[in-house]
Amino acid sequence: MNNSQQGFTLIEVMVAIMLMAIVSLIAWRGLDSVTRADAHLQASTEQTETLLRALNQLQLDVNLRAGVELAPPPSEDQPPPPDALASVTVRSSDSKGFGLELIRSAPISGDGLQRVRWWLKGNTLYRAAAPARERYPLPAPNNGVAVLTHVSDLQVRVWNKDKGWRQLSGNRQENPSGMEITLVRQTPQGVEHYRQVLGPLD
Repeated sequence: MNNSQQGFTLIEVMVAIMLMAIVSLIAWRGLDSVTRADAHLQASTEQTETLLRALNQLQLDVNLRAGVELAPPPSEDQPPPPDALASVTVRSSDSKGFGLELIRSAPISGDGLQRVRWWLKGNTLYRAAAPARERYPLPAPNNGVAVLTHVSDLQVRVWNKDKGWRQLSGNRQENPSGMEITLVRQTPQGVEHYRQVLGPLD
């Protein structure tokens, strides 16, 4: 008689199933880790793009600010507002928060000037732009748009030619020579700090 074994024993089948289960578990954990990392990178990329859009828009507004020489001369029937010659006005205080108002060239060349306002309310940074006009008085900006959220802190320093950088706390300054904006954001990835220098503004 031929006593040679045919097929697999029950123990061998159980061992094979156990090995397959272990390999499947390792593969599932690896795939889950890759998926989580991809979601984390996508969220971080979106947050970075949102921040860059806000900072780039702020930089563009400042770069297109109107010079004093662009302000129209006052007339008898329609004098310019008191702040007509202040192309940039910035304030920062604990009670009122960050605020930036400026007069810049219109997006379309030849459309005149427009007033733009940035401010921090709660944890959100807003921007509002008024319609462009070719003469004063320029309409005030309304209907702000949220451009950056989760901002837990925003500080401003202004450049003084004699004293260097000076913290702007509880003060208001017109046409500073330069500005340094430092903001802190609370993100799912943790606390993030950013700094942008605008200037020289002479």
